[in-house]
Amino acid sequence: AMSIIELKGMTWEHARGLDCLVQSNDLLMQKCGISINWDSRSLQAFGDQHVSEFYSDYDLMVIDHPHLPDAVHADAVIAFEELTTRSQLDFLESTSVGASHDSYQYQGKQWALAIDTAAQVSAFRPDKAERSPVFWYEVFELAKEKKLLWAHKPVDAFSTFATLMAQKGQPLQGNASYIDHEMALEVLQFMVELASLVPDFCASSNPIEIAEVLSGTDEYTYGVCMYGYSNYSRVGFRKNVLVYDDIPSFDGRATGSQLGGAGIAVSARSNNPKAAAEAALLLSMPEIQSTTYGLGGGQPGNLLAWKNELLNVASHNFFRNTLRTLENAWVRPRVLGWPDVQYQSSLIIHKCLVEKVATRKDVEEIGSLYQRYVKE
Repeated sequence: AMSIIELKGMTWEHARGLDCLVQSNDLLMQKCGISINWDSRSLQAFGDQHVSEFYSDYDLMVIDHPHLPDAVHADAVIAFEELTTRSQLDFLESTSVGASHDSYQYQGKQWALAIDTAAQVSAFRPDKAERSPVFWYEVFELAKEKKLLWAHKPVDAFSTFATLMAQKGQPLQGNASYIDHEMALEVLQFMVELASLVPDFCASSNPIEIAEVLSGTDEYTYGVCMYGYSNYSRVGFRKNVLVYDDIPSFDGRATGSQLGGAGIAVSARSNNPKAAAEAALLLSMPEIQSTTYGLGGGQPGNLLAWKNELLNVASHNFFRNTLRTLENAWVRPRVLGWPDVQYQSSLIIHKCLVEKVATRKDVEEIGSLYQRYVKE
């Protein structure tokens, strides 16, 4: 028997972040003789914690694309150009869900592979409704009827703000002009209006918590601007199944949704970066993404998995239903300091939503954050 290479990995705590990787381990061992022992951190830490704080303990790390510049400047990750072939990277780029693969590029190099992808989408209870709201005016009608939830704890409030800015044709910029002030005020006031129509607990909820309420209780029917979690579309995961659908928009075209997802990166401190890269590559390929990974609760980054019949049957067409939103998604700029800009912006946006008022002063404060936190 060949000797197994053992590696350590860090991911995030959820069926979508952890279970799918654990369930793919046997196949990984079969195919390349590599076994990965996975640790996980909370979703909050996944969004906020700097990679430089934990990379030294791991061979592989599942990370969020806005953290890339920070990780690169801290010398915490190794570019895949040094570890794989051009044709392998080209294949992954050509089979990426939307801009997922590209979102891990920085300074002309590929620093992570899109193992997972997500964007802000909608969900509804198929036993109580036929479809999700397509247009924003429908969202407000359903909110007035007390049937709709919208996760807007700070990080999710920021995501909705970014999505709406992109939908309005003024996406956030990765330069000093960061936000268009007029449009930002309009969008914030729009969000304040929606916040006043949904239950107060939405202000402290993330998309997982909203999905739990929708699938576990009967009071509400719809959720909007929540990152998709295909787990809730699978029979037996919770009491009731959710069906996911495109993000609402002003023109019905489901554009501008903030891209999320997760990439797998090789730590600069790995004792075996070649093996780590081989494992990362295999975990990103359709043969694992469409099988053990996708069926094990994962949300693949590979398009061939998103179009896979088995995965769609298992998830009430989660992948097929939301693909348009993913392909038209907006990608956050990769600039050094973006996670801090995003975090500080989210606190101001959230304060407006909780206090139910947004002013020019709030917009100016958000606008000033780019200069304060970005290191050019």
